[in-house]
Amino acid sequence: IICTVRKHILGGGPKRLPFTVPPLVFSSLKLVRQLQGQEENPFGEEESTTPKKIFQVLNQTVETLFNIPAPELALQLFLQCAEAANDCDLEPVAYEFFTQAYILYEEEISDSRAQVTAIHLIIGTLQRMHVFGVENRDTLTHKATGYSAKLLKKPDQCRAVYACSHLFWVDDQDNVKDGERVLLCLKRALRIANAAQQMSNAARGSAGSVTLFVEILNKYLYFFEKGNPQITVAAIQSLIELITTEMHSDSSTPDPAADAFFASTLRYMEFQKQKGGAIGEKYEPIKV
Repeated sequence: IICTVRKHILGGGPKRLPFTVPPLVFSSLKLVRQLQGQEENPFGEEESTTPKKIFQVLNQTVETLFNIPAPELALQLFLQCAEAANDCDLEPVAYEFFTQAYILYEEEISDSRAQVTAIHLIIGTLQRMHVFGVENRDTLTHKATGYSAKLLKKPDQCRAVYACSHLFWVDDQDNVKDGERVLLCLKRALRIANAAQQMSNAARGSAGSVTLFVEILNKYLYFFEKGNPQITVAAIQSLIELITTEMHSDSSTPDPAADAFFASTLRYMEFQKQKGGAIGEKYEPIKV
């Protein structure tokens, strides 16, 4: 049925394909998950209805979007297929879909806003993958962090780089808890945020908002609570002091939203102290 529908859909022309291909892909992925959840294939021994075969058809189907062109849509569908292959424990298939998504990102997506959306989709999908071995995961993660640092705008760079920290510390995967690389990502994001401040100062004569620093502080607190040994009280304390100094500097631009965000973060830390327990004890040495 999938092959018959695909044949009719692909005859639809470039204006229709962006609307007709996604429903076919999602219906096929639904079937894949149903097949995966059953011990026996309900279609018997027929080779054309195994998850692997369906993924091959999907790969060819999504590739038709290259010619329209609709690279952002194709990238999203490749990532959806990779996630389904992950659920079926098909590592080579999932890796192939990620490879296709990366090729699309490098060769076809040039608009800066589309790149930001795409990189966050890649990071979010990769974070949820559990099927990859150490080598494949390292390759894909290294690529994602590289793309993040090459985005056009400094704030976009910063946000993508600190989002990559989640690729090195996944709660439900004990083999993905690399505190050192998490800290490297956060320090790199901090350097980019600092560079963004300096560029704003040089261009406009004012240092700009401290929002990026507060966002990074929140990431530090997240990993601090998760028990990352590399995120220390001293690091959090110095970041709080840096933000406070930046906010009170003569060159800073007033930003009520950033002020409220920082105040809310400090209130959260106070709340955790008062709440007590294991997390409260961790927060106790931090002066806010």
